[in-house]
Amino acid sequence: MIAVIGENVIDIFSEADGRFVAKTGGSPLNLAIACALQQVPVSYLSPLSSDAFGDAFRQLLQSRGVSAGFPHPSTAPSSLAFVRIDAQGQPSYSLYRQGIADRDYTAEQLIAALPADCRILHTGSLALEPQDAAKLWPVLLAAKHRGIRLSVDINVRLQFVTDVDAYRAVIEQVLTLADYIKASDEDLAALYPAFSLQNAVEKIRTLAPSALLALTCGAEGASLYLGTQVISQAVIQPTVFIDTVGAGDTFFANLLVQLLQLHPVNQLLTDLDLTVCQSALKRACLAASLNIAKAGCQPPDKATLDQALALC
Repeated sequence: MIAVIGENVIDIFSEADGRFVAKTGGSPLNLAIACALQQVPVSYLSPLSSDAFGDAFRQLLQSRGVSAGFPHPSTAPSSLAFVRIDAQGQPSYSLYRQGIADRDYTAEQLIAALPADCRILHTGSLALEPQDAAKLWPVLLAAKHRGIRLSVDINVRLQFVTDVDAYRAVIEQVLTLADYIKASDEDLAALYPAFSLQNAVEKIRTLAPSALLALTCGAEGASLYLGTQVISQAVIQPTVFIDTVGAGDTFFANLLVQLLQLHPVNQLLTDLDLTVCQSALKRACLAASLNIAKAGCQPPDKATLDQALALC
């Protein structure tokens, strides 16, 4: 079982004819769905609104096989994001995040919602908002106390947090607990603007010296770091390039699913030989490539990914 804490957001895209189209989104929610499509049990723990958008999220999760772990709907509204896709297929966002449903929880509620068979707890992105840190931190500590591995996608969003310095501090604090970390080159440039990419990588690894770090670098591909070990995978070009929405979520979800199989709970992460992860890294990169070939976040299911991998 993989459990997920983090934002659910309605992404509103502007069409060429002036219409607005609403789609379900949010990095952690995308990851939950992408994991479930690989036939792994997943529980999404953050609250969903009782509004119409919340109903859409519930229906989506149910249709993808993700259980909604929070005990009751929130009366707060769903979060909204206006999305603009540039000429390179890169999204930019304007978010509305105050007084919204996925932040309407207490530490006690999320600790109670942790599934008994949870093996990995994933969080990151806007869940690391400094205003919410005091109630998220006890949940992460409780999970670690139960032997649950912590996965963190830092997914830096400086423009949407209340205090950039406090946000950076929260990210660094959470990383000290992490077993699996995902960061992009853009994340690290935003988090540590005065650092080179390599220095930023070393900073993250100093904060979490025994964690596995997955670094994505767009067209340059992806790498895994663990101790003194490093492996890399070149980018797998999509058949057609539409946009990169959800590509990182799809990549990391598929990597986590593979790590769940390659890294038994009774094995120390430091004992993992990264060479056995090469095929897992390739599969994760291919999943991202398949997602890029569709509009918005549309991760492949297991059968589709298996078939594509056989041809790759």
